[in-house]
Amino acid sequence: MVSLSIVWSVYPDDDPNRPAEPDENAMPGQAPTTAAGLDTVELVVDGESFVVTRRAGSSGTYDFDWTSHPASYGFTIGMNAKWTPDRAELTEEIRNFLAAIDPETGYLPD
Repeated sequence: MVSLSIVWSVYPDDDPNRPAEPDENAMPGQAPTTAAGLDTVELVVDGESFVVTRRAGSSGTYDFDWTSHPASYGFTIGMNAKWTPDRAELTEEIRNFLAAIDPETGYLPD
């Protein structure tokens, strides 16, 4: 049996686990190289942009950075087993997160 644990968090600017911000100087069609083990995926879900990375040293932990949010905001999903989600699974997790966001504040309810 696989156990799922979801943690919602705001990433402080100096947090070493915070996914990198998108590169404003990136050229279309020229993807930058990724650090080994991070498997960066950029997704747009329901008009919102996210950068998803696998946490180095953890085969089942993924950080979701909400890059179109005005503040540093996102969430983490960790599994106790090796988990290799496809784009559809990542998109589903983002939709679940967005469904919990308070439309008045743009944040998770307290």
